[in-house]
Amino acid sequence: MDKGVSEDLIDAGRSYEALFVPALFEAWTKHLVEAAGISEGSRVLDVACGTGVLARSALAKAGANGRVVGADPAPGMLAAANELEPSVEWVLCGAEALNVDDESFDCVVSQFGMMFFEDRETAAKEMFRALRSGGSLAVAVWRSVDHNPAYADIIQVLEDNLGTDAADALRLPYSLGDSDEVIAALESGGFGGVTVKARTEMARFPSSRQMVEAELRGWLPIFDIFLGEEEIDEVLVESDKLLRKYSAPAGEAVFPTSANIFTARKA
Repeated sequence: MDKGVSEDLIDAGRSYEALFVPALFEAWTKHLVEAAGISEGSRVLDVACGTGVLARSALAKAGANGRVVGADPAPGMLAAANELEPSVEWVLCGAEALNVDDESFDCVVSQFGMMFFEDRETAAKEMFRALRSGGSLAVAVWRSVDHNPAYADIIQVLEDNLGTDAADALRLPYSLGDSDEVIAALESGGFGGVTVKARTEMARFPSSRQMVEAELRGWLPIFDIFLGEEEIDEVLVESDKLLRKYSAPAGEAVFPTSANIFTARKA
């Protein structure tokens, strides 16, 4: 991992971890750990690991006798990940060119990264290459916004107040809802017997306002969309009108999220 990462990139990784991981992503890690069959002593590769929430869960399961590697093309994300868990091996690389040895892992996992792969078939071939014979794959992909209505509402807020570019940045994570498309990519990479199960988890943000603020401050900057404080405040005022329906009595924003979990083995 490159040690010369700018503080701005590291701060962006820290913000992503603080804004999204506890509220949205952490609840999903148990599904991937279980689906991949990670156990004591497992050697695990987490592809598109981000700030490492899934890699940390894998490490907790694999234990001191296991090995966990997290791969991601964003140096700021990996720097933030390393601050949180230096026992994981963090590797700077994209899914299409994994910087790992052939057949060196028992389990390959990827949580909400496949939608962003530049070449899904090549990435699938790389994940297949990294697995030993008999090894397991588990991949989580968001279902469409039809199955994630809270994010359909946030997309509408961004479209109405910031325009199409901002709205499209949030549409992207939900753009791979067709499970047949994912299965085809995995099969092209060499995997057979791919299975898919739809799962639901509850997202929990401190407030409905913060669920939108997380997108404005933690997601849009990834797409070079930077907003001033006054503009952010204006969007949040408008978002309150549509999103207050997700507020629980204690003030939290609580809503269901839906994803597909794909599993396969390397013959």
